[in-house]
Amino acid sequence: MKRIGLIGAGQLGRMTIEACRPLLGHISVLSPDYPSPAGVLADEVYVGELEDYNAIMELADETDILSYEIEHVNTDALHDLELSGKTVIPPSYILTVIKDKQLQKTMLEQAGIPSAPWIPIELMPEAYTTGSSNTVRNAVLKSVQALGGFPVVQKARRGGYDGRGVAVLNSLDDKLLLVPSFVEKKIEIDKELAVLCAVDTFGNTAVYPCVEMVFDARANLCDSVLMPARITEKQHDEAVAIARRTIEALRLLLADHKNQLMQTHANYTPVFAGIFAVEMFLAKDGSILVNEIAPRPHNSGHVTIENCVTSQFMQYYRILAGYSLGSTEMVCPGMMINLLGEPGASGTPRYVGIEEALRVPGVSLHLYGKTEVKPFRKMGHLTAIAPTVEEAIRRAELAREKIKILSE
Repeated sequence: MKRIGLIGAGQLGRMTIEACRPLLGHISVLSPDYPSPAGVLADEVYVGELEDYNAIMELADETDILSYEIEHVNTDALHDLELSGKTVIPPSYILTVIKDKQLQKTMLEQAGIPSAPWIPIELMPEAYTTGSSNTVRNAVLKSVQALGGFPVVQKARRGGYDGRGVAVLNSLDDKLLLVPSFVEKKIEIDKELAVLCAVDTFGNTAVYPCVEMVFDARANLCDSVLMPARITEKQHDEAVAIARRTIEALRLLLADHKNQLMQTHANYTPVFAGIFAVEMFLAKDGSILVNEIAPRPHNSGHVTIENCVTSQFMQYYRILAGYSLGSTEMVCPGMMINLLGEPGASGTPRYVGIEEALRVPGVSLHLYGKTEVKPFRKMGHLTAIAPTVEEAIRRAELAREKIKILSE
């Protein structure tokens, strides 16, 4: 049985460990602190920073396969491990491209995959910290004008997560991001969609049904996910086709990189595999555009724990362990709602209304075991399944009303 090392120990790691137990999976984690959501369930815990080169090397020494549940990890360490023959899933080069959103946009553009029009902000990285605010404002304005004017979305090249690193600009009076970034034309959105794709180590790809995501404007993060999305069959098929094209573009990108490096590094044999979430916009004009890609289990896939034959987390473990893919078939409609810390909550979490929520038919709760609650912090999620989409929504919203996550 393969020993799996997972960089990161948040809720995605926790749910992966929970999923792997029926197959006697062995997962060690690198966690920046202890206790942590995944750390308390892992077979071994290595305490260290996710960007620490040596900490990753220590984890790799004791495991057969390495992966990560968050993008913000040391890719140099992963790349060096691959050059020595260690398998990293997904490969470090894929992570390097995806975690830099400008490189990601360039890849989509070169592959002919539809996404929002964009343009770089022509500034050296040091200008954001050493230059004047007018220097940044002028550079942003120049890019906005080249794109056709306001409104735009300014996106940080790196570090964005759960709504951070994104700024909607209607004029230069709005607060700018003072980090390396680019601007993207603001799209008039009808719905936000996502398609979860699974690629195993044998080269097979499977996709889950398209989901519909609703975002919480207060916290600028995902509020709820509905499967199946309330779109036409034609739109669903188009979204799935775009997701498959996106994954194939990543596969070809890695193949080119591999061919370049193998001339000097014979041990470099990366395996294109993993779970990928392709987030998309359904624009008001009917077009479907790729927003961004996540190279890991994703919030949009939590609903699959209850409403699909194989959950995204079991699928992820099967990929890492070298097993074939499970069925991505939807068993019934389902809705997932993120459970967030209440405004003003700070400190040790206090959960109110769990018993009442569990009385709602078809409802399941997943609490992440975080030791500190903060306003709008993801502390868990609930899922409601039902014979129809409408009933799944009703059950999920009824359960949501019962639960509050406060502080002691």
